[in-house]
Amino acid sequence: MEPESLAVIDVEVEPIDNPEPENEETWYSAVQIQGLLRLSKAGLQQSISKLQSIYGLDIATLRRGAARATQYSELALKACKLLNAGKLSELRKLVETAPTASAPSQGSALTIAEYTPALDRRITELNQNATSTSASLNQNVMQLLAQIATENQAAQQRDADLDNAEINAAQNRGAARALAVFQAEQKAQAEVLAQLRAMKLGGAE
Repeated sequence: MEPESLAVIDVEVEPIDNPEPENEETWYSAVQIQGLLRLSKAGLQQSISKLQSIYGLDIATLRRGAARATQYSELALKACKLLNAGKLSELRKLVETAPTASAPSQGSALTIAEYTPALDRRITELNQNATSTSASLNQNVMQLLAQIATENQAAQQRDADLDNAEINAAQNRGAARALAVFQAEQKAQAEVLAQLRAMKLGGAE
């Protein structure tokens, strides 16, 4: 008995694609990022502004949308956390590895290559402002001390003048009393002499 022939059926099997999940960056609403950072709306805007002007991050990598639809990136969240915690060395490392905007517009934020000199200039400006403010405060303090010294000297002079005035007044009072006594004595002597003359004239008659 001949073995049955086996029919081979070719089945086309489409390969199953297993694409790796894309690492899409998380974006947060304004309310969410304010809650995570524990910042007010003004505090959040101030932090974003510092990340732009001082650390050179492109606004497109930090924020998208407008008005109530504004969203903030994971980069913005991390950078704001480091900025507000004062971890500036870690923030600089984050800035160096941060992506740039795909289509930066003219006049956009500084690039990473421009970041360090821009930061150095900003530090120099802050130091100059601090030095100028300190010098101005020192000058104001010196002027205030000089004014206090002048007022103290004037007060001492007024006290001395008052003492002299009181002494002069006392001396004047003493002189007035002495003059009054002298005048009284002169008057008494005149009266005695008048009486003596009257008695003498009366005896001569």
